[in-house]
Amino acid sequence: MKKSTYYYRPNGRHKGKRPSTHTMRNGMMVPNQIVIEEITRLIEPEFHDYGYQVSTDLLKQLQYSINHKKVYRLMDENNLLHPPTKKSAPLNKTFIKYTVPPLEGPFKTIEADIKYVHIHEKNRNAYLITFLCTFCRYAAVWDLQYSMKNEEIGELIYDLIYDPEVKRYLDNQKMKILIRTDNGPQFIARQLAAMIETIGIEHEFIRPGTPQQNAHIESFHSTVTRLVCNRNIFQDLEHTREIFKGFYQAYNETRAMRSLLCYPPKKFLRLWESGIIGIKKNKKNKEIFFFREKPHPQNGFGSSPEVLYRVNKNNIFESSVLNPLEISPV
Repeated sequence: MKKSTYYYRPNGRHKGKRPSTHTMRNGMMVPNQIVIEEITRLIEPEFHDYGYQVSTDLLKQLQYSINHKKVYRLMDENNLLHPPTKKSAPLNKTFIKYTVPPLEGPFKTIEADIKYVHIHEKNRNAYLITFLCTFCRYAAVWDLQYSMKNEEIGELIYDLIYDPEVKRYLDNQKMKILIRTDNGPQFIARQLAAMIETIGIEHEFIRPGTPQQNAHIESFHSTVTRLVCNRNIFQDLEHTREIFKGFYQAYNETRAMRSLLCYPPKKFLRLWESGIIGIKKNKKNKEIFFFREKPHPQNGFGSSPEVLYRVNKNNIFESSVLNPLEISPV
């Protein structure tokens, strides 16, 4: 009779060859029950919670001829294995679309990251977190603490959307902020993801092991190391915060940057709003800023004060001021 003419009736046993009932030791056959008692004796002492692999090596030291598969089966049948680790369902991450964020406008893409800052006289590290706009390099919010959990990051995100510079663009352009971070434990927390979704902010992650996809904030941290960390001896957390407070003020308001046409972030924002700065691609196909007209000698902008006031009196955010051919495509 062919096998296809009758149904298979399971007998409740494992498929394949029946497992052995004895184990070889010093040339003698030992019942598996003795092996189980030996394993129990090995893992019974406090702090000796061995798994099946270590138990296999110890049994071999006791002259047992046994492999890890059989030890695993014996320990599994007698509930001697470690309880399985419960893993939560993975977070539904959105990974980045562009390695370099396109120059779409102020505060549309904000990179955030955490840097260690060593407090010398306390001999411990603090966490410095910064939210940096990739368009105008404006460091909207920052914080320095000995611990940095998702609750603190959530509070900083609330501070971000209520920052005066950011709020102006949120109110006038009805735009949506996109925050780009790495895959650190603080950023992948479910509580933070729920909070970000509630307030209507998009969150994207760089690919693991690719810090170059967070290049703006990594470059900013290099500046922090060079200008702050390498030039100061920090006494305590409060002393360090005071130094960084002065640094962030100078960074946002007075420190010129070549990528911003040699203007600080806040002043660059005013120039962008006036409509005299455009975006073009250089020979390397990289998006850069440029002046649409030469700066006026009286105010450093591009037109006379009367012309600028007449054009931008009511709507500094009006899209008609900008030439759409000179704006980077999304």
